[in-house]
Amino acid sequence: MCSPAEHVPEVAKGFHDTREFKELPARVTEIKNGLMNARQSLTDSKTAVEQSGDDCLQQIKFLRLQLNAIIDRLEQHTISEIKKGKSSIDVKIHADVDKIDDVIEKIQKLSDDLNDGVEKNEATSYIGFIKCDDMIWSAKVLLQEIQNNGSYKMSFEPYKGITEYLSSLEMLGKFICDGGEKPLPGADHVFEVEKHVLHNVKVAADLRPSNITDICRLATGEFLLADNYNLKIKLVDINYKVTSTCDVPEHPQAVCLIGEREAAVAVNKDSEDRHEIHFFRVRSGTLLKTRSIKLQHRCICVTHYDGSLYITANTALHVYNISSGQGMQLYSDETGEYTVRRCAVSPDGSWIFITNKDDHQLITLNKDGTKLFTLTHSQLQHPNGVHITSLGHVFVCSLSLNTVLQVVLMKDGTQSVKPLAGKKEILTKPIALCFNNSTGTLLVSLCENDNIVELQMKQ
Repeated sequence: MCSPAEHVPEVAKGFHDTREFKELPARVTEIKNGLMNARQSLTDSKTAVEQSGDDCLQQIKFLRLQLNAIIDRLEQHTISEIKKGKSSIDVKIHADVDKIDDVIEKIQKLSDDLNDGVEKNEATSYIGFIKCDDMIWSAKVLLQEIQNNGSYKMSFEPYKGITEYLSSLEMLGKFICDGGEKPLPGADHVFEVEKHVLHNVKVAADLRPSNITDICRLATGEFLLADNYNLKIKLVDINYKVTSTCDVPEHPQAVCLIGEREAAVAVNKDSEDRHEIHFFRVRSGTLLKTRSIKLQHRCICVTHYDGSLYITANTALHVYNISSGQGMQLYSDETGEYTVRRCAVSPDGSWIFITNKDDHQLITLNKDGTKLFTLTHSQLQHPNGVHITSLGHVFVCSLSLNTVLQVVLMKDGTQSVKPLAGKKEILTKPIALCFNNSTGTLLVSLCENDNIVELQMKQ
């Protein structure tokens, strides 16, 4: 599983003259400026929270004058909850500010140590560069998280008809804390598409139309695309522009994130008996292949959960431990040719969804591979890609009907299907799906098409 070791002095030879080493000070300055701007925004948010929080309390005092004796209990409870909200936001802001200060200090120290050591041997410079590069990446992840959170503030809304329902209320009204992480709606929420946007992912080196067989999202908001026809993995930024590519030896079937900066890619070519998992790392906006492993069965889809890779082989599902390389067959169905096509694992690992393309079914397994549910539906024709959001929303694409469906998981354990988008959204043979948590949109790739489709949901 490990790549061959290399002698650092040999690897670092001539490193002082490389473009990436010379550009490091500018990159440090850029990320520091971004972090300082984010820090200032958080500081401003703290002032806004104090002011808006005080405004909320003033509203409560004004309302209090119009109410009877029962208001004493409600007022104290409401004020207590608002103060808790203020305190909670304050803790979050302080935590983010501390994280920023810590990262700035570490980046500056690494940069200073690196600059002080320019006259020393290149091996030391190379090691320092790697550490600084890793810290810059961590800073980008932190910056993306903070920017996604937005500004903090609070507001207060009195309950309507408060004088009529006063005795039954627990608080004077509800207060809203704007800012922080934007959560997805609950798992039972049914999405509706408002519009679609096409994003072209073709690059000049492509010899054929793109055939994006899978999509996964990085922690920084970027995406990795598996281009089956052009034998490439493509790195796409938050604006859906291709920023880097890396060749793979044969047709990439699927890609999944296995760490903050590392991904696994399933490569399969039956005619050459080639079934492999290739590992890639994103460094400084560039894709780098790190290692690969060979398997004795087909590799059609790969997904990751808690240190394990779940790999489909068209008629079977296998699970492998990434650290040890040990694997086992979890589920099989030999009744057809494509009975175990694609898979996805629920956020808690308790459910595994697989698409049975031959029998037009979505199969739900437990973590031990035991079949729990078999979902069939008239709209579920030749299902291919399946995707689960961080809160358990399930999406699947119907290849032959040019449709994307949401599988609604009911509280009683049953499942139902809602068509989400079809031909009118220019979905021609959809094959893979990925939900963008930061924007609340669903990305769909199409068979033999240079575009990926962004489905924007109604708020």
